Amino acid sequence: MNSSAERARTDSTCRSLQRGCSRRALLGLRYFVLPLLPVLLTLAGPFQQALAVENLVRNEGFEKVESSGAPVGWQASGDSRLVSQSLRTEEVAGRGRVARLECTSFRGGNPAAHAMICQYGVKLRRGATYRLSFQARADAIASDIVSVAISDTAQWENCGLNSAFVPAAEWLRHEFLFRASRDCGEKSRLQIWFQSTGTLWLDNVVCEEAGSEDLYHPGQIIPAAGVRNLIPNASFECGTDGWGSEAWDRSVHWGGGMNALFGETDNQQARDGQHSLRIELTPQNQPVSYFDYYELARDPIRAPLAGNQGYIEVEPSKDYVFSSFLKAAVADTPALLAVRQFNGRSFEKAVRVGAEWQRFELTFKPTSRWCYVLAGPDLRAVSGRPQPPESATLWLDAMQLEPGSQPGDFAPRQAVEFGLATENAGNVFGWDEPIAVQVPCVSYGGRGAARLEFWLTDFFDRRLDWRAEAKEGLDHQQKTHVVRIPPRADVRGFLRFHARTTSGEMTAEKSIRLASIPVHRAADSRFGMNHAYAWPHLLDLSRKAGLVWVRDWSIKWQEVEPEKGRFDFLETDFQIDRPLRHDLKVLGLLPFPSSNWSSSAPESVAVTDRYPANRARVAYAPRDEQEFAAYVSQSVQHYRERIDWWQCFNEPIFTDYSLPRKHGYTGADYARWVKVFAQAVRDANPRAKVLAGIGASHEGIQADFEQFFAAGGLAAADAVDIHHYPRLRPPEYMEEWLQRFNKSMDEHGGRKPIWLTEYGYYADDEPHSVPISDSGFDSPLASEVQQAAYVVRWTMIMLAGGVEKIFYHAGTCDGLNRDSMQGIFYEYGGTPHKVYAAQAVMASLFTPACRFVKRLDVGEGVRGYLFRDGERVVACVWAPSGAKPRPLHLANDRMQLLDLMRRPQSARRFTPDGTPVYIVADGMGKSEFKLQ
Repeated sequence: MNSSAERARTDSTCRSLQRGCSRRALLGLRYFVLPLLPVLLTLAGPFQQALAVENLVRNEGFEKVESSGAPVGWQASGDSRLVSQSLRTEEVAGRGRVARLECTSFRGGNPAAHAMICQYGVKLRRGATYRLSFQARADAIASDIVSVAISDTAQWENCGLNSAFVPAAEWLRHEFLFRASRDCGEKSRLQIWFQSTGTLWLDNVVCEEAGSEDLYHPGQIIPAAGVRNLIPNASFECGTDGWGSEAWDRSVHWGGGMNALFGETDNQQARDGQHSLRIELTPQNQPVSYFDYYELARDPIRAPLAGNQGYIEVEPSKDYVFSSFLKAAVADTPALLAVRQFNGRSFEKAVRVGAEWQRFELTFKPTSRWCYVLAGPDLRAVSGRPQPPESATLWLDAMQLEPGSQPGDFAPRQAVEFGLATENAGNVFGWDEPIAVQVPCVSYGGRGAARLEFWLTDFFDRRLDWRAEAKEGLDHQQKTHVVRIPPRADVRGFLRFHARTTSGEMTAEKSIRLASIPVHRAADSRFGMNHAYAWPHLLDLSRKAGLVWVRDWSIKWQEVEPEKGRFDFLETDFQIDRPLRHDLKVLGLLPFPSSNWSSSAPESVAVTDRYPANRARVAYAPRDEQEFAAYVSQSVQHYRERIDWWQCFNEPIFTDYSLPRKHGYTGADYARWVKVFAQAVRDANPRAKVLAGIGASHEGIQADFEQFFAAGGLAAADAVDIHHYPRLRPPEYMEEWLQRFNKSMDEHGGRKPIWLTEYGYYADDEPHSVPISDSGFDSPLASEVQQAAYVVRWTMIMLAGGVEKIFYHAGTCDGLNRDSMQGIFYEYGGTPHKVYAAQAVMASLFTPACRFVKRLDVGEGVRGYLFRDGERVVACVWAPSGAKPRPLHLANDRMQLLDLMRRPQSARRFTPDGTPVYIVADGMGKSEFKLQ
């Protein structure tokens, strides 16, 4: 099983940073990133520059002390009615004086409920890049997470840093890079805080200007050195390797951009070599971008441009020319050449393409150091072209990006090029089918045959014991090799297929993500997604991994009944039917209490089409119960044959758009509307079920749930909804919360099944940009291995605590050279993250019929949970950080040890670590199942 070093990596971001890491891992080691203003966590590497600049923090080493014992220039902050805390300094052997922040009692209830050490007057300049670093250790911080920010207290706005870390018991250094979002003066506040009891020690706090443009850069950079044509696979002789599509129609909605190439290689038409890229766009095949929030998206894409994956290195302010040979089936076809820069403006040129090959060019001066190129048909209705053609067929070939103002003769980027591809969407295979990887290779310029070698690595990035015969690529022509990997028990789960080509002194390597999974074919599952993914191939891949459910937001009152008595389900039908066609199940969510016309909001709350202000009126309770019941009844009746589970509102009381607390609503108010909702649902469809709940599961919500339960909300519902976003926090804390929650249900009439309809852990080992933008709740973990381990640990605790369904947030997706952390499972094109394979394994082992049996006694702090599914028992065991694991022995020959990817292990003895393992046994009673 995993080594102790792997366990440390899985359980502690800080430890993995302390040990150092490879460049790929470094790009994955990030904390919290604001959507527009990046924050980057790093220790060392090519993008870090040490600058001899002023430390903006005073008394950084806490050597100066007030008579009270508190450090000079620092103070504690928090609501004294809710928090008992103390800030003082103390001497530490070998270190000197440090700050000690201790919280002895904590009660949530408002934003000031925290234990905080802070300093005012940390001055920042808008647009400048800063590095904050400090050393920290902690003891018994119940919330696990410590937050870090710099705020402008004059307006209570964030200044660009808003992050978090998980402190360890030993001293570790933590570092955050960020760009200031505003000028901050004396009213600025550097604040480090936690929301629980516990003790935090700090030392050597430094905030200084970092001053390097390379601190924010693409994750995949295509270097310019030594080549004239900067575009890889520029004439498609290696198939579509390295190419994708981007919609030039408009800014993409929250669901994400195009997630796969629209087009295919054509070996009948070529300007250079044997292949071109053919893009045929018609009203029948045009890609359509869907999403169900806020305003429904069903947008046909009329300008699907082909673009290279990765950012090409260029020199700012230098002349460049992008050229492409184009040919159309019909003369005068509108098309577009474009260049999109990293973090900068785009360049574009509209062209008209004839029926013969013609070279078109776009000249530009980049302002960024990196860019990518795009070309394709443009059938948008734009100024000067109000009635574009409905269809177009366009061929692209011999694309070139080079310095200068005039294009030179076409030349490939390299004398030898190769690609990697499979015929399976996302490179996802079932366990029972062979993995087949296509390796097109072409050698130019008489350099001789290229030698190709192949190997595989697994979930833990360990090289597998698999050998493939080396291949020879033919000179002066393209040849596609097919490498087949037969089904094997040890070749399961997440994999990487690697290839190396050698031609003379030139060597190149590349790899692709793969997954070999137990394909989920059952009708139901415990797992789903909050929002359906925007593209068909992602829905199919989700189904394969057991993500059977989608939580749909489209049936908003304002959408389906825009005025009283006039119902229209045309657009919601498109949203609902789309996942159903992919054999998925829909949870129908009616997210907001009202429509604009039915709201009890005062007249001062205006109707607007600007988001998020357009949610203000619909947040209020309905003005009339009968009108609300009619909306619910009509919706349920319309989808009677398609939806059996219905949810009443999203995160009421907690959010500002659903019976918000700030307007005086309580859990009892929500219970009133749940009872009306439930009656209307069951009248319209007696077999339908009702889901209701406050949503967020942090401490401050407990009182709201109590009110909701006591007012009859629990009795009216068939299941109770919770949400949680653990961020960087290890999962084990949720066990105690679930115990309290179940006890509360026991006290108010009895337990109901729990549905967790929003949740996620996030990570990406290969981000398209460094750092990846996220909004706080999707703070990235240290690695995809840690993400998968945490997801499995979380799921076991949930299932043991009465949770029936788990929905991940959210069905968003990556676009070309763009990330979406919230999408969780997929890279561009649906290629899998490591957690995708872990999810497929969980769906295969923990079916809806599987039931929790007991907690196993397997060592101090070690977690073990036993489940039964018919004649099979399944246990999951791991040791979180701080546990004291001992070697465990499988006491019965029928017990089989499996790793996280469900690969059989020959060992009969193992020591648990941070990455869970499974033990499976058929035909065994719970008393026979023993780990000794």
